[in-house]
Amino acid sequence: MNFGGGSVSPSLKSLDNLVTRGFTTEKTEKANFVLLSAMALLPMEFWTSKVFEAGVLNVPFIYHYQLSGYTGDPRVFSATELKVYTNKKNGLYLSILGLVFDVTRGERQYGPGKSYHAFTGRDASLAFITGEFESSKLTDDVSSLSPRQIKALDDWLQFYHTNYIYKGKLHGRYYHEDGSPTAEFYVVQEKLLLAKKEKALEEKQDKMFPLCNVEWNRETGTVFWCTEKSGGIDRDWVGVPRKLFETTNAQSSFRCACVKLDSKEYKENKARLRDYDGCEKYATRCVLKTNEI
Repeated sequence: MNFGGGSVSPSLKSLDNLVTRGFTTEKTEKANFVLLSAMALLPMEFWTSKVFEAGVLNVPFIYHYQLSGYTGDPRVFSATELKVYTNKKNGLYLSILGLVFDVTRGERQYGPGKSYHAFTGRDASLAFITGEFESSKLTDDVSSLSPRQIKALDDWLQFYHTNYIYKGKLHGRYYHEDGSPTAEFYVVQEKLLLAKKEKALEEKQDKMFPLCNVEWNRETGTVFWCTEKSGGIDRDWVGVPRKLFETTNAQSSFRCACVKLDSKEYKENKARLRDYDGCEKYATRCVLKTNEI
C-alpha cells in the first residue's frame, strides 16, 4: 500500500498507530483519505472502537463499512446479474451507493408499474435526491451532489439497512469485482465527513447568532424580535435583530440573527452583519413596512 511517500507494508500495529495518531490530530483532506485507506485493511471490530472512542466520524459513515462485506453477505453482483431482479418471481432488488438490498416485501412501492419500480435492478442513487426517474437520468453518479445532499442520500441508505434485507455489493462505480472499495467510494465518504463538519459549524453559528422570531401580515409588515429563547436557543441575553450574510459580500443571501453587540462573536463577524434599514440600533424588536425577511 502506498500512502504517497513510498511503499508501506501494513501491519495491525502500524495501522493502529496511524489511525490512533490521525484521530488526535487535525486532519487535512489527504490525511482523511489515508485514514480511510488504512481502515479498509483493519478488522471491523478494531477500528469501529477507535472511531467511537475518538468521536470523529458519524454513524452513517460506519454503516457503509458494516454493509461493505466485513460483517455481511460477501456476494458481489454484476450489473447484468442485478438487472434480473425487477419482478416478484426473481425478487425486487435495488442498489444505492453500490450496496444491494432486497425490497421484495415493498412490492406495493417497488413492483412493476409502481411508483419506485425504476429503482429496481440497478443503482439509481442520484434519483433519490433529484426525483428524476427518466431512464436517461437514472445513474449511480452522484458527483454533482453537495455534501449536504450526500448526507441525505446516506440517510436513504440507513433506511434500507433498517427496513430491508442487505444482499451484497454491486461491481461498478463504488466497488471492485472483489468487493473492495473504489476511489469513488472514498470520495463519497469524504463528502459525508464534510457534511458533518458543515453541520457542526451551522450548529455553532446558530448558538452564536440565534434566529430571530419573525411575523408578517399585510397591515403591519414584517416584525422581527429577539428573546432569551428565540431560535430555540436558551441563553442569558436577548440580542438585537441584524442581517447575517453567508459571506462578507452584501449580495450573498442572509437571515435575521439575534446579535449580542458587546460579544466577541459580534466583533469577529462584524463584516457579515448589517443593520435593518429603519430599525433602531439597540431595539430588540424591529418592524419593516416591506416584505423583506
